[in-house]
Amino acid sequence: MPDDAVDARVTVWFHLGAQYFEVTRSLANLDILELSVDQQSLPAARPAELEATFREHVVAATGLTSFDDFVFLLRYVVFYLEDRRSLVWDAAAQGDILGILFGEKGADRKEYVELFNELVSKDSEYRNVYAVVNKRRKDIARQVSSIEGGQIDLLIKTLEARRSELTDLAKQKNDVSRERDSLRQQIENRRQEVHEKRADLAYRLNTFYETFFPSVNDAGRYLLAHFEAGAGCLVCGNQDADAVAHVNTKLYMNTCPVCESPIDDGIQTEHDPHASEYIEQQRALISKAERDLDAMQSPLKDAENAYSETAAKLVAATAAVTSLEQQLQAFGQTMPEAIERRTELEGRLATFEATLNQIDVERIELTEQFRELAHAIDREVQAVSTQIETVFAKYIRGFLAEQCEIKYTPRQSRIGQRSATESFPFPHFVPALTSGVHRDTATVREFGQSVSESQKEFIDLAFRMALLELAAPDAPTMLILETPEASLDSVFVPRAADLLRRFASRPGNAAATRLIASSNVNREQMIPALFGAYPDQRFYGQVTDEAPQETPAAIPMEQRAAHVLDLLTIAAPTKALDRFRQAYEDERDHAIYPERYVGTNA
Repeated sequence: MPDDAVDARVTVWFHLGAQYFEVTRSLANLDILELSVDQQSLPAARPAELEATFREHVVAATGLTSFDDFVFLLRYVVFYLEDRRSLVWDAAAQGDILGILFGEKGADRKEYVELFNELVSKDSEYRNVYAVVNKRRKDIARQVSSIEGGQIDLLIKTLEARRSELTDLAKQKNDVSRERDSLRQQIENRRQEVHEKRADLAYRLNTFYETFFPSVNDAGRYLLAHFEAGAGCLVCGNQDADAVAHVNTKLYMNTCPVCESPIDDGIQTEHDPHASEYIEQQRALISKAERDLDAMQSPLKDAENAYSETAAKLVAATAAVTSLEQQLQAFGQTMPEAIERRTELEGRLATFEATLNQIDVERIELTEQFRELAHAIDREVQAVSTQIETVFAKYIRGFLAEQCEIKYTPRQSRIGQRSATESFPFPHFVPALTSGVHRDTATVREFGQSVSESQKEFIDLAFRMALLELAAPDAPTMLILETPEASLDSVFVPRAADLLRRFASRPGNAAATRLIASSNVNREQMIPALFGAYPDQRFYGQVTDEAPQETPAAIPMEQRAAHVLDLLTIAAPTKALDRFRQAYEDERDHAIYPERYVGTNA
């Protein structure tokens, strides 16, 4: 809803046994707002208090042990909707339901549940403590082995050796680090020296060339610098050594390297006669410095590798020392400490073993009490098992053509996960079914996957109907279901509908039994069949094998509207209903009043 149903509320009126309830809840959070029992309003209180009061009255009205049992019955027996859970093939749920419905005469249900939960708790507690005991036993075994086998002395000696190795590696790492840093500094100094010499050489060359070419422009300077760098000819790209030497010779012979014109003329200033010698000396020094720089790279690489290897060894040695220290700490740093540690572990083990024994003693006591209740419930259910089997057979015949039966087979099961404990009987029925292969003998179907989905639905529904009829033989009950016509063959629709009508039309004190069935508006004929107005009598005659007088009379047409909750009228319309309302209403009328359309093509 747009406002999240903040102020919306819903009121429900219903009977539980002889008591009449009126409950108003908030649709926003389902809190109880008002509560009335037998037309007596209960005082206003907080929602939690009203909820607790409501549950107390429900338990009292139903005669059950707890509200949880009431909800359990609703979910597994009364409601048979789309989200239903199987009862026949859920052994644990079946045992609980049978115990709730038929096992409370000879056993206290509340005590049964409490003992069951305590046994589950004791099983979990025992396994947890047992895990601790096993761990303590292993710790003691290791401690004893260490003391008797000389492992502690060996650990101490090994630790001392590893610590000495760790000290040596730390010193070695520092030495290698200093050597590496020294080489790095020397290389950096030599690079700086080469850089400075190159800068001085460039300055000298620029001055030297300007004495020959006082009016040279930037392009000329670039050309001369290119020649000086030995990069070859800018025009043809020739980098041959002879070509470079040829250009340099021209420069040294006071000849233009481009046009080869003499450049020694009287107008220019006098050249420094020693300039070219100084330049050559600088070139030689730079070349030597660069060779020295290259020669220093190999020792630096060796130093880097030595540092990495030493650092890795140091990390491994540190981890080994830490591991040995932890082992020695666990056993005790010395032999006396190790013995003291063993004694301490043995004391702790004794404490846990005593706790374990006490838990087992308590479990045995609980087992004795639970065994009596479990056997009492088994006897109670077994006493009515034949009736359950008979009523089930009556209902299942309306849904399946195959022969189907259930047999009471108590399920022996342990409580908890321990295998070395006693098993108890839990009430349980197992279905058996014939098939196209086994036509004469019903085969036990222990798992829901061993039958089809439709067979599974009908067996579960028939079982619930049988339980409801026998649990309240002289009292009204209720069954809420989605009609199963989608899983039925057409010839079985009237038969299934008659069985549902027969369930809802019980005589005597059970006359107030209610069947609430939801169904889509379709042509499956389930709705008219539930009214006893199934139009195709051919199918009806073929499949009905009960006595005709047992079939309830058809509901008169004028009374049918009172039995229908028409969502086409009272629910918020969908887009499909807005568009096709007339078609929906025609289909509804076909389903509720099929007699009106007999002999027509509509």
